[in-house]
Amino acid sequence: MPKNKESFSLPHQKRTLVLLEWAVGFRPAGSVWVLLLALRGYSLVEIGLAEGLFHVVSLCCELPSGLLADVLGRKRTLVASQGMFLLSALFMVAFDSSWGVYLSLAASAMAFNLQSGTREAITYESMLQAGQEADYLKFSSLQNGIYRFSDGGAMLLAGATVLLGWRTAYLLDAGIALAGLAAVLCLTEPVCPEQERNTASLSGFPAAMRETVRGAWALLRTDGTAVRIMLVNALAGACATLTRFFLQQRVEEAVTVPALLGPALFVLGLGGGLAGLLTGRLDRMPYGKAAALTMAGVTVCALAARGSFLPILLASGLAAGLLDDSLQLISDKRLNDRFPSAQRATLVSVASMAFSVFMIPLSPLFGLLFS
Repeated sequence: MPKNKESFSLPHQKRTLVLLEWAVGFRPAGSVWVLLLALRGYSLVEIGLAEGLFHVVSLCCELPSGLLADVLGRKRTLVASQGMFLLSALFMVAFDSSWGVYLSLAASAMAFNLQSGTREAITYESMLQAGQEADYLKFSSLQNGIYRFSDGGAMLLAGATVLLGWRTAYLLDAGIALAGLAAVLCLTEPVCPEQERNTASLSGFPAAMRETVRGAWALLRTDGTAVRIMLVNALAGACATLTRFFLQQRVEEAVTVPALLGPALFVLGLGGGLAGLLTGRLDRMPYGKAAALTMAGVTVCALAARGSFLPILLASGLAAGLLDDSLQLISDKRLNDRFPSAQRATLVSVASMAFSVFMIPLSPLFGLLFS
């Protein structure tokens, strides 16, 4: 019996995964990076272009990161992810220029790439190993809630973050990345016979990569339902994400009392944290109907977010996050039920690539829309 199977404990694994969600979500500077750049003198169009660069890097690195997770192991890939979060924060501190911003965003994109697909894969495979995969939607909703409330908590401290200064804030982000790295090192790699053969020797690495690509491509070519879920979820997610990003600046302008900025930004993040309340209802609907309702709601939120009335802005951000994360959770569940274990991280990364494909052209367009 493999050693990791003997020592595997699902409760311990779940507690550690929850801690990791907190570490990724609670980044005082990363959670309000748009606001920090705006306060440093960057225009919304420049910020939109920087966000576009983030997704160019993300698009280029997304699939390779998923392949690495499937071939080399999910735990090793998450270690690399936390390392890139650390570098992202340090680049922003070390270089007080646009190049520092670009390097930081590129490293951040790679960090999210390495985590994207990998976190979902290690979670689903852990529950599959314990025979509890039917509870995946419930636990992934909890993970999402922890991440969103952690991110919202960081936004709640936005006023303090601004007072500390952007350099100190990014140093805090670096420390939290180290805490996330410690959490990852406590994870157990779930048993996956195909992956164990892949990592048996370096000489077999190229063949393992080719086999993983072939398996993923076979599913994408034959499973039209999975491809449609990826594309629809990516488009809705891109529009909702950009709405929430650019709402930070709108809210900052609408808040008349500086002390209320943190609480106001915290409200923007509540929607995603509450997504678990809606996922059950959406999951019982046909996917097309759930996606259509989500897209209609996100469109209304984006249009309403162009105003200046604070309650409407907060309601728009909260609703966009609620709809986006709810659709994301049911999409993940339906896709993971269709994905084979050996290519799971790669295929989730393909879904994330679709998100970046939409984000690249939409980022500057939303920058103009909110200017």
